[in-house]
Amino acid sequence: MAGGDNAWVLGFILSGAGLIAALIGGVVARDRQMSRQIRDGDDKLHERINRVREDYVRRTDLDGHIQRLENNVDHLRAEVREHRAETTKRLDTLVALLSKKSD
Repeated sequence: MAGGDNAWVLGFILSGAGLIAALIGGVVARDRQMSRQIRDGDDKLHERINRVREDYVRRTDLDGHIQRLENNVDHLRAEVREHRAETTKRLDTLVALLSKKSD
């Protein structure tokens, strides 16, 4: 009966070892799955960040362009004022000439 008892103990140890191996395998599989999900989430996030970086321009990049546009608008305003002053001067001269002729 001693030989049968040893077989039972050996069977119990082997089944316990199998159970431990299955648990370790399950933990490793769960860890790999979680790592894959995290990596997929990170990839999606990085894709969105890259798309935003490519589609949008930083404020510092636009400052030079905005400054140039503002300078051009100021220059155009000055030209319009000059033209208006010239037109007013010509109209005044024309009115003065017409009023002298009518006298």
